[in-house]
Amino acid sequence: MLYIFSAWFLLFLLYSVLGYIVEILSVSIRSKKIVLNRGFLIGPYLPIYGVGALIMIFFLQGYEDDLLALFIMGAFYCTLLEYITSLLMEKIFKLRWWDYSQKKFNINGRVCLDNACLFGICSILVIKLIQPFFKRMIYLLPEVITIILAIILLFIFVIDFIESFFITVRLKKTITKYVHKDATSEIKKEVMNAIRKHTTLTSRLLKAFPNMSYEANKKFMEFLQLVFETRQQLRYEKKKKKKE
Repeated sequence: MLYIFSAWFLLFLLYSVLGYIVEILSVSIRSKKIVLNRGFLIGPYLPIYGVGALIMIFFLQGYEDDLLALFIMGAFYCTLLEYITSLLMEKIFKLRWWDYSQKKFNINGRVCLDNACLFGICSILVIKLIQPFFKRMIYLLPEVITIILAIILLFIFVIDFIESFFITVRLKKTITKYVHKDATSEIKKEVMNAIRKHTTLTSRLLKAFPNMSYEANKKFMEFLQLVFETRQQLRYEKKKKKKE
């Protein structure tokens, strides 16, 4: 039982890392600049892709020879997963992490037709090509190595999740505190002090979700602009001190 769980967890991580790579390449190509930060967690993995891949494997393997069924069902299951994930994360953190409102054929800005089609194509690739390769790769490992590796990676993953959760909670508190205030010099000083405490990881989270919004409140975007201006000011002050 432990070995089976370990093998599935390693599969989950492999797909999460693969999803992270695909996401970075996709966003970098579309934005015409290199983007290295994506996702809620600090590590180079996107769990939503891992969960999506496991859903495909559990529910779609019986349709391996029917490409149309693979495409349609993969698009449906993964779009449903994306919608539920967006809804839950917004309920938990009061933050809208991504928004497809500007795209055609979207549902509440949480999912869109473009992504659904990509999910359908990915379903075919996962079932027909990627899963057989990953499965062989994992089962080449001795059982003991598989279990030990899974335990170590699970520990790292849990620590990452806990730290990322608290980073987001701190960000939410900062947003709640300042988002409805005018960007006066006093507020800027307070924001600077708030950012100084958690600059690197908070900045990573903001860059990972550039379209994040606060309960659909436009004030949040003003706050984000203030955050980035403040970070630039902090960097300028550091450079100035070094020169002096």
